[in-house]
Amino acid sequence: MALRTPPARPRPRAGFTILELTIVLAVMAILSSFTIPAWFDRPEITLDNAARLLARDLREVQNRAALYQATLLMHFDEDGDGYRATTEEGTALVSPYGAHSFVRHFGRDAVFRGVKLASWDLGGLDAVEFTDRGTARQGARVVLTYRGEQRVLRMRPFSGLIELDGMSKPWVDGGE
Repeated sequence: MALRTPPARPRPRAGFTILELTIVLAVMAILSSFTIPAWFDRPEITLDNAARLLARDLREVQNRAALYQATLLMHFDEDGDGYRATTEEGTALVSPYGAHSFVRHFGRDAVFRGVKLASWDLGGLDAVEFTDRGTARQGARVVLTYRGEQRVLRMRPFSGLIELDGMSKPWVDGGE
């Protein structure tokens, strides 16, 4: 009597089908289309990030003034939609994030749409001015608003130390 081997069972396939992957990706896309805007619609996210970005940009201009040994300025748009950095002669600085001008427009950025510079006091000047030594010629107080909430940025004269009030989490100026 000859031994017979049982017929081979088909092995289960490992992995996912294209249809399964497509369904998972479609569900993730639908969920993210609702959750991402809801996340950025919160003032503690959008407004805090806009205030931190302004503080970082002011520090960037201050550091460049010391590096280039040139007077540099930060101008705020009259409509409160953003700001730009220039030389004393009015030439736009190059952005630290690319080869374009150092300009921010909240209304053109989906993350910051709705943020406004409600008011600013620049010590009687029309721009924040950093001297060729990197010192702040004057203090500044800038109020940012979004959906009824506000954050206040204060910059001390001479040192340029920045304080942010109203943040959902404490913020400390590292001077960088």
